[in-house]
Formats: sequence, structure tokens, C-alpha cells
Amino acid sequence: MNVGSGVTLVLQETTCCVCGSSTGTPCLEGYDIEFRTCDNKFTFLECATCGHVFLSPRPRHDEMDRIYTNYLTSNTASAYSPSPFIAWVKSHVFDRHRMRHVLQGLKDGSRVLDVGAGAGRLLRLIRDISTADMRLYANEIHFDDETRRSLQDADIEMIEGMIEECDIPETFDAITSIHTIEHVLDPRAVFRWKYEHLNPGGVIYLETPDANAFSRSVFRNNWGHTHFPRHINLFSKKHLAGLAEDAGFEILHHGNTTSAPSWNMSVRNSLKMDALTKHKSVFEVFNYTNPVTLGMFTVVDLVLMTLRFPTSTQQLVARRPA
Repeated sequence: MNVGSGVTLVLQETTCCVCGSSTGTPCLEGYDIEFRTCDNKFTFLECATCGHVFLSPRPRHDEMDRIYTNYLTSNTASAYSPSPFIAWVKSHVFDRHRMRHVLQGLKDGSRVLDVGAGAGRLLRLIRDISTADMRLYANEIHFDDETRRSLQDADIEMIEGMIEECDIPETFDAITSIHTIEHVLDPRAVFRWKYEHLNPGGVIYLETPDANAFSRSVFRNNWGHTHFPRHINLFSKKHLAGLAEDAGFEILHHGNTTSAPSWNMSVRNSLKMDALTKHKSVFEVFNYTNPVTLGMFTVVDLVLMTLRFPTSTQQLVARRPA
């Protein structure tokens, strides 16, 4: 399949980040039909030793800028860009509730780091809903000039670069990362870095796709969280918890949460609709701005959670022992 990019990446083989094995069985395959950054066909392997799902071969480190061109975090014309109303609901209803795991241990002077912070939306929310006077830090591989100015104006300090390679003296009382760990090349190194830079008693909060999601069994190769080739690892709860515990963390909470946008992404993938712009078609109801489809799929996820079926997103809260 030619997605029309005119680009073919040189890929590199990799190994399972959980057990180190280099062999596995293909379980998901597809193309970058969402952002059309390259014409390669990509394959997720299920590790022959432990069952973890990982992309191999995968893009090289020096191809990261290319595969994130016009990505959803910066492309406001994207079908994955939320409307102001949806963004408000996400922040003030869903994320406000989820951040209770982080906020309960914070006090004046606490330091909070968001890894993969984008423009700092989550950090601003944490500041708005907390009574503590905290110091906030945002991490991204690279901040563009507009984002840099915005964060400076908001008194949010910036840590630039791949987080596991950032040599900084600061330690933190809470570290958040929302849909980030699945993108990194070395998840073990990221967990070690977080442990080393977290104060005793501090917590980490992260969300990431659940490899055992019910919707994955429905959509298969078109599942919205494949995100070829930007998702490098798809974790089961067992494997994600194992990496956290191997780094020294104690698990406080680990479960699923609602993930309505992943249903819309899955439908778009099935219809071969890219995410670069909003299409002029009847199927454009499946995007990040339509409260009807997002509301409907939120209800579906709530039903799945009630019935103990895994949704597309898992959340993990862990603590560095005091």
C-alpha cells in the first residue's frame, strides 16, 4: 500500500523491552494511514518468550522528527484535535477526577513534572485544581518557540530532550505521563529515571494503551492505538506493572479508564480516513470534536469496565517507597 508520502524509512530490528528476546510472532500490521509520514509497512510482534507486544523493525532515533510531522499534539487542523468544548470536558471532568491520585500528596513547595507535556495543559490543570503552591516542570524532546513562550509566561520550567537522557539535579514529588511510555525507545530506562528523580514517598501517574483491550479484538489491525509507527510498545497490565516494580516502585492503583477517542480512531482506520484534516463526508462524525460519538463510546467503555473487560487505556499509579 502506498499512503502517498513518497518516503520509505530505513528501519532497525529491536528486541523485547520486557525480557530481551528478539523473536516473536506478527500480531498486528499496517501503514501510517493516519498522518502519512512514510510508505513502510509496520509489524507488531508478540514476544515468543513473554508475550509482550512490540514494534520490530522500528524507525531509527534520527527519524523521530519525520514520523511526528503534523502529529496530533501540534496539528490543530487534525481530526484528532479536540474542540474547545471537548477539551474543557476532558480537563475539568475526566482529568480532574484522575489527578486525585497525584494531588493528594502535594503541598506548598512540591515539584511536579509532566513527561511528554506538550503545551502544558495537564500542568495548568493541576495548578488550577490544587490548593498547594507548587513548582511545575514540563518535558518534551523539543519545544517550539510558541510553546516555549507560553510555558515561560505560565511560570512552568522546561526540561528538553528524551527524559531518560536528561541529566538534571532536580527531584520531584510527582511525575505524570499521559500516553507517552508507548512512544519511547527504552521504557526500562524511563522507569529507572523516574525512580531516581522521584523523592521518597512520591508518586508517578501514567496512562498508556492496554494491549489486551476489548476493542483491539474487534478492530485488529485497525485498532486506534496501533498508531503505526509512533507506538513502539503496547503493554499488558502485567508487563507494565512488571517494569514499574523492577525499577523499585510500589503499585498503588492499576486499572482501566475510559478511552472514547480510541474508538473513533479505530473507526477512521477501518474506513482508511487519515487524520491530517477533517474530511467532508458523513463519516466525519468520528473525530475529536463530536460530543455524540465521544459520549456514546464513553458509555460503552463504562459498561466494559463494569463488566471487567479492559478498555483501550490503562492507568497506573505507583510510589517510590519512603
